[in-house]
Amino acid sequence: MDLESTRESYKKKLTIFAILFFLSSAVAFSEQFRVHKSVSLPISRSGSKNTVSVGVNDCIVIELPSDMEFIEGVELQFKVPKEVAAWRDSVAYSFYDGIVPEPSSSIIDYNGIRRTTGTFGSSLSLTLKIPLKRNHTIKKDAYSTLMSSVPEVVNGKIFLRMQLAMKGTSDDLYSAQFQVSGRPLFINKGKLFVQPTDPDKGDVKPYTVYIDGSQTDVSNGVLLTPGIHNINLVSDYYRNEFRTVTVEQAKRHTVNVEFQSIEPMVRIAAPEGIQVYLDETYVPNITSPVFVSQGEHQIKLVIGDYEMVRSISALKGRTYNVSVNINATITEEE
Repeated sequence: MDLESTRESYKKKLTIFAILFFLSSAVAFSEQFRVHKSVSLPISRSGSKNTVSVGVNDCIVIELPSDMEFIEGVELQFKVPKEVAAWRDSVAYSFYDGIVPEPSSSIIDYNGIRRTTGTFGSSLSLTLKIPLKRNHTIKKDAYSTLMSSVPEVVNGKIFLRMQLAMKGTSDDLYSAQFQVSGRPLFINKGKLFVQPTDPDKGDVKPYTVYIDGSQTDVSNGVLLTPGIHNINLVSDYYRNEFRTVTVEQAKRHTVNVEFQSIEPMVRIAAPEGIQVYLDETYVPNITSPVFVSQGEHQIKLVIGDYEMVRSISALKGRTYNVSVNINATITEEE
């Protein structure tokens, strides 16, 4: 048997040993261990990646952001050193529950229960998707590994240990460095808030919100799929309001709505020089709408010596548009 064949046979035996070792460790029991150093990997709420460098006997303390409303998991991308990939399954990663003391960069001795273990095989990279809740929507794909279990989160931290899983490996493995990047995995939702105000700056009276035609409680905001949504606000005390909003994934959106009085409203559009009277009261500024009481009203338009009178039967919640057009007709005669 040549040297290369001997080496491959030796690797296979060591791999079997490593697998048996970790299977035997899968039983839940507390173990004490020491790491070379503890490295902090903060997960950004913005979705950007943070990267750290760790060795084969280090641990990674994954620090989650305080705002976790849209986050349902974490993605870790490992760049595996060539020295590690050359020794298949020589390095393992393990997630622990019940870690004491609380992980810190100044601590190297820990006690905890190993829950999930895996190895890097002979690949130069590994993408690991870590769910943070059981009812998650993270999808499996051909380019990543989806953990089947949910790791314990204590004080916003997840504990991940790196360690050698094989005896008799090259000394180069002890100095090999992994590049580990982490980013959040978001739910496919954004959140919508509706912020109404009373026209008289008082307390807002009762109203009902319909989103895409369905009555919806928005008192604490509402999660919506990304895209365009139609919002209707209906009230017996105000005019109905309609808005269109575009919701983006993992973002919060606030729709500000200034309610308008339910009293009938008159809008007047007339050329300059025309005097407008509403119930014999001169209207100095016709660029702003005029609120009137429910019932019969008269609008008088005065152009020089010419007067025009129109009547309105005003109802609550209705708007009446008065448009005045002056046309000049030119005819030709022989």
